[in-house]
Amino acid sequence: MIASPLLALLVLLPTGELPEWGGFRGNHGAGLADSPGIPDVLSPASCAVWEASLPPGYSSPIVAGDRVFVTGAEGTELSTTCLDRETGEVVWERTVEFSGKRTGANSPAAPSPATDGERLFVCFHDVGVIAYDLDGDEQWRQEMPPFEIPHGMSTSPVLHGDLVILLMDQDADSRLVAFDKATGEVRWEVAREGATHSYSTPTIYAPEEGPAQVIVSGSLQIAGYDVATGERIWWMNGAAWQTKSVPVLVGDVCVVNAYMVPSTEFGVPAMSQTWEEILAEKDADEDGKIAREEWNDIPALQQAWFIFDLDNDEKLDREDYEYLASTGTATGGLFAIRLDGKGDVTDSHVVWRYRGNRGLPDIPSPLAVDGIVYLIKEGGLLTAVDAATGEVLKQGRVGQPDRYYASPVAAAGRIVTASHSGQLSVIEAGKEWEVVSTEDLAEETWSTPAIAGDQVFVRTQHALYCFRAPREG
Repeated sequence: MIASPLLALLVLLPTGELPEWGGFRGNHGAGLADSPGIPDVLSPASCAVWEASLPPGYSSPIVAGDRVFVTGAEGTELSTTCLDRETGEVVWERTVEFSGKRTGANSPAAPSPATDGERLFVCFHDVGVIAYDLDGDEQWRQEMPPFEIPHGMSTSPVLHGDLVILLMDQDADSRLVAFDKATGEVRWEVAREGATHSYSTPTIYAPEEGPAQVIVSGSLQIAGYDVATGERIWWMNGAAWQTKSVPVLVGDVCVVNAYMVPSTEFGVPAMSQTWEEILAEKDADEDGKIAREEWNDIPALQQAWFIFDLDNDEKLDREDYEYLASTGTATGGLFAIRLDGKGDVTDSHVVWRYRGNRGLPDIPSPLAVDGIVYLIKEGGLLTAVDAATGEVLKQGRVGQPDRYYASPVAAAGRIVTASHSGQLSVIEAGKEWEVVSTEDLAEETWSTPAIAGDQVFVRTQHALYCFRAPREG
């Protein structure tokens, strides 16, 4: 660990004060920090204040007061770790046992924690939701597995008022649930009919007039729900067959990256036949379903069978097949939606939509800074889009070509990106954005960075780094 003098004595937050970076992508999921400035270069050699070893995981760190919280998974233990923000020393760690099995291509510790400055809420695929106080004492637990999601639970809890809200879009029994922060009791729960597995964390829209909404990006549909009751207020059809990005707010407009490549890109042929036609062709034992061994002439379909077999019975029924067929065409796009609508707003409230596949990422969420939406995708292509019109302002490469799973975040007019191999870039925001610096940690990185004050926290698969420019005095 890199030592650092204690330059300021931070205390836990006074009751009612928001944490600086309270959940996945900070407060409200926006990826924006109220910061005086961050380093021009995120270099371990020049501005790493400390480095702390951690169990691996894909979840992102959060910050409240003088503490940093992060989850991980190693062996048969799921961990929640609290570190001192100034030194990186472990303040406390709590673990729960699990089977040790990894779900699909994901980490057992994928959802990021959330905090209101008084309690900490963590979610694990193999457990459910656990609430701690900030000293690590468990307050309540809602056990909810098994989740039926091909790559495991990735959605992070979001907080509003006295509620903890969790989206559980899965292959069966998709639902949106609100728990009481203090007790863990279910305050409301609504079924999400027609929604299959997705991995997107919702966001909260709280207008000056009208009910606060939880905005959900899910398979084939984006929707807004009343936070107080769970009632669906509006919906927009046309989203991708699988979604991962967090909706972001630009005033009273929501910008959502609900894009997914068609399944034809990974070798599954387009399904042009009706269910009756494919059943007549493939159902050798005439049981009204197509068993896996009855459709074994397409290797890519066999490899991806677990995605389309929604009830995991090794057979495709009508619902499974219609979902499979939709994956070849329902690619969605980037949408800007006015949030004053009710009912079906597909044709009435979409301000603009962008379907330029070249600029749309699979996983990273959009970032909105001063009326410009930024997207970082595989290969390191950064696209700036006018938030009012959807016009592409600039596209260009950041660093060396690489995969990107972490979402961009920003503070004081500077954008931070983290690639899978650990390239950390600082970018000057604007219509003609410019790369200020790129440094290579050379460590596997899945997690979205966190920014609090003048500190940038980057979590790799082995460590958590705290970067900060040298302070005067």
